[in-house]
Amino acid sequence: MVRRIDVRGKTVGYWNAIDELMAKQMHEGTFEPTLVVMHWDAETPCLDLGTYEDADRVDVELARERGFTVGRRYAFAGGTAVHTPDFPNYMLYYRKEDTSILEEADASGLADVAGLESIGFEAEYDSIGDVEIVKDEAKVKVMAGSAATIHVPDYWVATLSVIWDFPEEGAILDDAVSIPREKFEDKDTDSLTGRMQPLSEVLEEVDIDVTKAEVIDAIARANVDRLLGSDADLVDDEWTDEEQAFLDRLAPFFESDSWINRVSTARMCRQAPEDYALGQAAFKARKLINISVIIDDEERIDDILIGGDLYIRPQPTITSGGVL
Repeated sequence: MVRRIDVRGKTVGYWNAIDELMAKQMHEGTFEPTLVVMHWDAETPCLDLGTYEDADRVDVELARERGFTVGRRYAFAGGTAVHTPDFPNYMLYYRKEDTSILEEADASGLADVAGLESIGFEAEYDSIGDVEIVKDEAKVKVMAGSAATIHVPDYWVATLSVIWDFPEEGAILDDAVSIPREKFEDKDTDSLTGRMQPLSEVLEEVDIDVTKAEVIDAIARANVDRLLGSDADLVDDEWTDEEQAFLDRLAPFFESDSWINRVSTARMCRQAPEDYALGQAAFKARKLINISVIIDDEERIDDILIGGDLYIRPQPTITSGGVL
């Protein structure tokens, strides 16, 4: 059985607290496969930094001035994302042995395609992460997702964000996020939003009548089928009182400056002697890698920060930065 829990009226720190709750239950042996659907609040849009995004590349104060709640992702790689009612997403937490990140990410991506095709679209999956609809011999990005481990090798979470519409708030991605030009060297655009087309617009163009909730339901069910088996029951449920208390208590931490700045070139520089030098570079290898390095007066590396839209294993925890 997979329990489905729909979350409404919460901000981005709550999502990250869910990741920690699932990790805690996995360690304790009390974990149950869980699908969480996030229904974001129109009054509280959120800006979510990727796990390894350099905080210095995001104008957090600008985002907050525009009414965004800002946090940093806990269990996933990826770049910065916006969360509004028009950018819904879900997370499927599950257990599987003898598999890999690539296998699970591809399985989830292909499930996303299967869900779209069940609605009537022609879709393709671009490993790792993007799902595109084929339209008039062109491809448009309508959603992005992937899979990752949470602390324990056999425990997984697959997630998907749907670009249902593109409200005014979506412009924060271009206004507040500074992206190296290398990010776009294999794309026909020079902005984060340039490749995106709202799924609701595509539905009108191809004359398919389906709601946002039906899209989420179809794709979520397809992921359960492919990742856990078609015989897995999906049952509506709610958090227990103990789970709810844990989430409410922990959520603010993931929106704090301490957590947001855990990956930050500026913080690294403050710890370095004044006469040391800073070097920065970016490299695109399917995913974007950013490097900030402190060099001492004998041209030796004193400190280094590796960030970007990438995966690092082991997965970091609240108290540890991961393998690096």
